[in-house]
Amino acid sequence: MIHNIIAEREKRNKQDAFPADAFNDEELLRLIEQVEERELIHAPRHLKEDVFQRIDRQRERERSRKLIFYRVQVLAGMAAALTVLLLLPIEGQNASERERPAFVNHFWQGEEEAANDEWQQAVLAREQEIDRQWERYRKKQERKEAGEQYLREMKAYITNYFE
Repeated sequence: MIHNIIAEREKRNKQDAFPADAFNDEELLRLIEQVEERELIHAPRHLKEDVFQRIDRQRERERSRKLIFYRVQVLAGMAAALTVLLLLPIEGQNASERERPAFVNHFWQGEEEAANDEWQQAVLAREQEIDRQWERYRKKQERKEAGEQYLREMKAYITNYFE
């Protein structure tokens, strides 16, 4: 089909002074019919692969955009949560009694608090909290070890029973 078009163009160039790609309506309709009947126009060999590769690249770009957007959302949420934790009062305490980090106090009140007793109380409260957490951890470990010991004893009992 394509070689026929080229041959016809060459003939026309020799016969006419018109440009090679000028078809009248009859020739154009005949060309369309020939293409529909014979299906001689084919897509390039790697067109399908190229299309799928482009689609895959677009999907990857979209995934990376979504991932970046998700990371930004998580970071914004973390920043908001930290801000809320630093600025909101603790239940059961008024604004003057609650502990705030030194940089928050500095910006909040505009001057340094020189009360050594408050600082010592904060340190003592923190140490007590650490002691409570350590005690909870130790009890949890004791329960875990007791459970493991029980399982070892049960295993030994069962193996002795079947022997």
